[in-house]
Amino acid sequence: MFADAFAAERLRLLRARGVLFWGFLFVPLFGVVAGLINGLFMRAMLSQAGGVAREPVDLAQQAIDAVNGANFFLVQLFFMIAAASILAGDYRWETWRLLTPRNTRANLILAKLAAFGAAAAVGLLLLALGGVLAGLIGAALTGAPMAFARDGALPFLQQLAGGLAVSWLEMMALAGVAACLAVLTRAGLAAMLVPIAVWILQAFVVSQARARFADPNDPPLAWLAALPALCADTLRAAVTSVADPLPAPPQGALAALLFLILWVAGLAALAVVLFQRQDLTRE
Repeated sequence: MFADAFAAERLRLLRARGVLFWGFLFVPLFGVVAGLINGLFMRAMLSQAGGVAREPVDLAQQAIDAVNGANFFLVQLFFMIAAASILAGDYRWETWRLLTPRNTRANLILAKLAAFGAAAAVGLLLLALGGVLAGLIGAALTGAPMAFARDGALPFLQQLAGGLAVSWLEMMALAGVAACLAVLTRAGLAAMLVPIAVWILQAFVVSQARARFADPNDPPLAWLAALPALCADTLRAAVTSVADPLPAPPQGALAALLFLILWVAGLAALAVVLFQRQDLTRE
């Protein structure tokens, strides 16, 4: 039954070309365009200086940086455009009453999360590809030499796989918040914007706590280590070479992974419970 619900959601998503473009394709394309503009700017600067770029462009690092850029709130916003459309679309079009007789409510809401998860994985891979293309364009315009995985193929694959996994888990945690809000508010706008606001609020709370408590072992900071955004940053710093701009209080990567998985599972379970208790006679 779940497989049927997932297949239906996947088909609906594949036919929603606008959602696919703005949710998962726009950001990688924008990254390529930004790489083009940056390359043209650097080329003009180098022409004025009468030289060429000598620092090699590591295409592997470009891919890793692009994937880790998924923690930027504007990137997350475009992913949440797709999440809100998937999770709240049936409220807008009042089609729930046509779907609920055909499957269980748990299967229906979990299938939506699964469809977003599959598309988000593809979107993150496109981010990596966009980073490589931006690096190629920049190197071609500036005359810089190109390199690939200067630290070795295995470290690159480990960092890329780790970055993809962490970014995907963080997107699923955001989607879990969006699912709960879609059910509670029946509005796509809330499901799109509030999760981003929650993630920004986490960074603000941590920064304020750090300004007040100097010792990272203080109880308030230790408690903040369980926040999902902070867990993702801790994991990202552990599996990639990208330093965390706002490091979490001391905790192991395993603990951060466990907390993040619990957030994803708990938010999905909460969305199911809320949806099962909801009156859909008018939807």
